[in-house]
Amino acid sequence: MMIRTALCTVVVAGAGMFSMLSEARADSLPKTHDGFHFQVTGGLGYYGSSSGSGGVDESFSGMTLPGSVLLGGSLMPGLVLGGGLVIDYAPSPTYEQGGMSASGVDVSQYIVGIGLYADYYLDPQKNGLHFQGFAGWGGLETSVGGNVGGSDPVGLVAHIGAGYEWWLSDEWSGGFMGRILYAPLDFNGVSYTTFEPALVGTLTWH
Repeated sequence: MMIRTALCTVVVAGAGMFSMLSEARADSLPKTHDGFHFQVTGGLGYYGSSSGSGGVDESFSGMTLPGSVLLGGSLMPGLVLGGGLVIDYAPSPTYEQGGMSASGVDVSQYIVGIGLYADYYLDPQKNGLHFQGFAGWGGLETSVGGNVGGSDPVGLVAHIGAGYEWWLSDEWSGGFMGRILYAPLDFNGVSYTTFEPALVGTLTWH
């Protein structure tokens, strides 16, 4: 449910932002990070999510498929501010309780965040280094045997990243970014701290 709501929000926002694309294209200089900004990412990561309640510790960990969709605009050449969606999918995490691994449990998890981001390109007119930060609200959704529960830990979802992009055309650029996601989530007073480093590919219209 959380994921469907997040996707609907981004689709509605994206429709409005996309209508600005033709105007931004006319105002933007070729091979310059200015005007309208649209970015999609996808890659590989490794996450850990742990909690403790009633003296029993439990944790999830494993490979993730991180991704994001970001829409924004330039406050000045090279500096972007906007909003978007972050989704990291763990298809088959390891589940541990009290230090013991649980086998035979069909579990998958999503980390979902909706929020604001900033992206800064050190040199707006050249291939090069950029830094990105994201902060928003989200949660950790768990599916057991294909069934999704109705209550999820929620709270801050944030990441920081550094990447490098090369121009593919006058407006499109692509590259790679290393990022670290941190989410101190909570459900009924129980904390679910989630941490994930990842390497993602970036495809950007700017």
